[in-house]
Amino acid sequence: MHYHNMQHASLSLDDYLDLLNLAIRLGDEHWQAEIISTLKQMQEPPEMCSDKEEYSEQELWQCIDQINNRMHQLYAELKATQDESMQRKLLDQMWELKIARIEVFRKLKSIYQ
Repeated sequence: MHYHNMQHASLSLDDYLDLLNLAIRLGDEHWQAEIISTLKQMQEPPEMCSDKEEYSEQELWQCIDQINNRMHQLYAELKATQDESMQRKLLDQMWELKIARIEVFRKLKSIYQ
């Protein structure tokens, strides 16, 4: 069930990215902004990876998966846009996720030591 939901969400994300690509080709900046806003709402960081004090090993691995999925989505957005300010924002978000992923790996490492 969980995989099916993720697959459905992924298809929906792909559809929005296709629409964004079309909006860019048409030069419709208003439509681009609407699609980007929708994509941002779809990709809100999961609550599970917030600043909780203690995590189980499984929760940490799920956080890693969620961070990796979000980074993949950001990369797809980055490829789809020509707007330099949007590219900078997306790259900033990717760096924040890289830092978050390092922190999660540190927590995992502490479990194994």
